[in-house]
Amino acid sequence: MVSFSTSDPTLAIRFLVLGCVVGFSLLVRLFTKRSLFIQVLKHPVNICLVIILFFFFLSLIVNGFSSEGIYILLKMFLIFIFGLLVTHIILEYGFKEFINSFVIFSLLLSIIYLFQFASNYSEIMSFEKGWQRNREFDKLSATMGHKNLLSSIQFLMFPFLIYIITLGKKAWKVLGVIAIVLITLTFLQTQTRAVLAAVFISIITFLLINKSNIRLKHILILLSSFVFSIVVGYFIMQYTDRLEAFKGEIEKTFEFSATSRYKLYTSTLQLIAEHPILGVGPGNWKVEVWQYGLYFDSWGKSFAQRPHNDFLWVFAEGGVFAGLSYILLFLILLRDSYLLHKNRKEEDGIIYSLLFATVMGYGFISLVDFPMERFSHNVIFFVLASIIIGSRLKQKGLIKEKLPSWVNYIFLSIVCFSVYVASIRYQGEIHATNAMHYKSKGNWNYVIKAIDKAYDPIYYEMENTSTPLLWYRGVAYFNQQRYELALKDFQAAYEVNPYHVHVLNNLATSYEMRGDHKKAKEFYVKVFDVCPTFKETRVNLAAILYNEKKYVEALDVILQSKVDPYWKRKRNKENYDLYLKTIVNSWIKSVYTDATENERKALDAWKLSFDKKPQHAATKSTTIFEKREKEKVGYLEALMLSEEDYKQKNNGTK
Repeated sequence: MVSFSTSDPTLAIRFLVLGCVVGFSLLVRLFTKRSLFIQVLKHPVNICLVIILFFFFLSLIVNGFSSEGIYILLKMFLIFIFGLLVTHIILEYGFKEFINSFVIFSLLLSIIYLFQFASNYSEIMSFEKGWQRNREFDKLSATMGHKNLLSSIQFLMFPFLIYIITLGKKAWKVLGVIAIVLITLTFLQTQTRAVLAAVFISIITFLLINKSNIRLKHILILLSSFVFSIVVGYFIMQYTDRLEAFKGEIEKTFEFSATSRYKLYTSTLQLIAEHPILGVGPGNWKVEVWQYGLYFDSWGKSFAQRPHNDFLWVFAEGGVFAGLSYILLFLILLRDSYLLHKNRKEEDGIIYSLLFATVMGYGFISLVDFPMERFSHNVIFFVLASIIIGSRLKQKGLIKEKLPSWVNYIFLSIVCFSVYVASIRYQGEIHATNAMHYKSKGNWNYVIKAIDKAYDPIYYEMENTSTPLLWYRGVAYFNQQRYELALKDFQAAYEVNPYHVHVLNNLATSYEMRGDHKKAKEFYVKVFDVCPTFKETRVNLAAILYNEKKYVEALDVILQSKVDPYWKRKRNKENYDLYLKTIVNSWIKSVYTDATENERKALDAWKLSFDKKPQHAATKSTTIFEKREKEKVGYLEALMLSEEDYKQKNNGTK
């Protein structure tokens, strides 16, 4: 299920569909008078899920109800109920009912991906630069919305596919082999390091727990398959010119501390350290993490939605008890699948060692990626978990003590509420996506109308990038010069996300438009707490300081901006260079009279550079500022020191 009308093609639509499926399944059980068993609910995995739900709900109360918090809580509840229902189906009919459907799913997913690859190949290869080609290849993801998510969900198919190849009927065995071949090709093209590592972990794990049954022929088959995959992969990457990109992915692994992922983890750990017991509340990571240095030295253009580590995510939003429960969930599944493997008697017991290996590999993926966010991954993972839970309950002897019927009605009521919220969010995302499109075109009336339809103060007030919806409407009002309405929307957006650089920047600008310079400065300075290099804010604050004739302070502020190359600034008609030139000229005028002859020559040269060599003027200005910071001197002294450095460098070159 995908929706091309929303910014994320899967989240909103799959939330709605899962709610409908779970609700329908509960209704069927109620009408057929098949209650849920207490023993299933008491299984340690489900107890862990209940603990996570409880502490997320408690954290939601303590940290304040929010639309994102309600969404996360309902999402987790749907997954919990889905797992209960699937476990009961397995107890009644066995797990074999599921196997063939996953083979078909895997094949369809691979076919869609290969179709996307083939249909876009010529256009992608027409790009001259390698990084452009790699970027376009990385956009291909079948129906998963992201190449890493495509790889990780195909990884979850392995136990079913290997099982069908081992014990299935001939036709299904052939389909299983084809599916694995296509998955291998997908892995080679997506180059997802986490999944490749997970495959390696799973293979080693599987071999270790089955070492007594491993024969030389099995080792030879495995090694020959590995060598064949390497050779085929090499030629495929050569043909698609992706070999260098793959080498770059490997290098990133060994240079982890220099990556954006490292900043995500360190910022999240700081957040957890300050909110250890109950966390910051479900859905609040992407808001609160702004305070912990994640966006230092950033452009202020893109914002993280999750920490790329599901374990840290649960710790951050639900606190230590929720986080430990999530870890325990994996450990319990590993324990139970291992016990099932050790005590297996039937021929199809191989599924349990496959599940053990898969849970081990998937735990690693969860450690470095974000499958917990995705409904499709949760659905398949909890089918795997339900097979383990159901088989373990059967092995121990199931006691068919039923839950009271009123519990089923409570579950159904919450699921119906989830469907209601999901429908609001789905429609809201459609209108919000339209608003973003209209904003890019400058159609401000349409932006206002779209946000009016999208915004719901209880269930949908912030889009996926942590940007409040009312910020978009505020921008539209501002561009229509309806400044009072814009200010109200920016104030409301500030209540939703008080750390968002664009919200803070626009709120400050609105106060400046009203003549409230003190309030404007206050909010401009707040931007520097979360994104010190944000250019728009530094330019705006520098303009205020310039008007107050505080030229040195204005230079200090504007020269700490993170800016694009000059050609891009010129193309985008940015005001940075104009403001910088104006401030520099005014400062030069203020010190020119008292300057020495040599200093005047240096000042004239600096001033002239903005007219003669504008592409170098900003760079020169930044160099002077850095010299001022390093030597703890004024701008005039820093200018003269920079001139001396330049002369010495030139003399050395000669």
